[in-house]
Amino acid sequence: MIIRLFAPLLPFLLFSLALADPDDELQKIETALSEFGVVNAPKVPKILVYSKSSGFAHKSIPTGVKALRAMAEKTKAFETEFSSSVEDFTSAKLRKFDGIIFNNTTRVEKAFITNEQRKELLNFIRQGKGFAGFHGASDAGMPKWPEYTKMIGGCFDGHPWNAGGTWPFTVEDPAHPLCQSFSSSTFSFSDEIYQYKGYNRSDLRVLISLDSNRSGIAGKSQTRDYPVSWVKTFGKGRVFYSNFGHNKASWWTPFLLEHFLAGIRWSVGELDGPMESLPLPAQVQTK
Repeated sequence: MIIRLFAPLLPFLLFSLALADPDDELQKIETALSEFGVVNAPKVPKILVYSKSSGFAHKSIPTGVKALRAMAEKTKAFETEFSSSVEDFTSAKLRKFDGIIFNNTTRVEKAFITNEQRKELLNFIRQGKGFAGFHGASDAGMPKWPEYTKMIGGCFDGHPWNAGGTWPFTVEDPAHPLCQSFSSSTFSFSDEIYQYKGYNRSDLRVLISLDSNRSGIAGKSQTRDYPVSWVKTFGKGRVFYSNFGHNKASWWTPFLLEHFLAGIRWSVGELDGPMESLPLPAQVQTK
């Protein structure tokens, strides 16, 4: 009887609930982007955003999708097309893109299973296009696809610095165009931070690193070299990677979004900045 009495009001109640429960994540992202200006580029690059996990599925993947879409719409710095299918990685389909973003794409070797698929992805970058990867994008490659690890710069080898902790970071290259959002050469932030195998500092330029001495956790590196964000080349292409992005809040933190935006723009050639390796800072080395 009660259900019958309220049945005519049900559509109205559902509509009211929808209005009262907006997308809180998107609101936070839009607030974080509120001070971002429009980028007036002569040519707006088109970027394919791939967000399928083939290993651990990060809960922040949808958050990253919202942030990247909102960032593109707010800044006009790039246009996005979103995908969860390796079928989009063919020469014919990739031809229209200037860059690729891997959004927490763990264990991509389980998705890119044929030599042709792997060749198309790596050749796209090698021949001069851009690649930007976030967090789980480095949880891939070795041992079954070492070429991918070589392209991105390192392969996940555990995360002694877990997602619930707040960790100390060093801006190793504060003058770099990708580091202009950091107001200090050191800062603390909460996210899950990786250590790597297949990583060689001489192959890339570290922008941000974790200070394991101040974190109180030594990790596996004998030199305590734990990069967090870096840039590198792969053939004629440019690669930007950031370990940030496990926690949803990373995707609505203004200084990180500005760092991400600069990295994406750098990967497709909209920004210039050095790519040569930097020596390990003396204060980061084993004490």
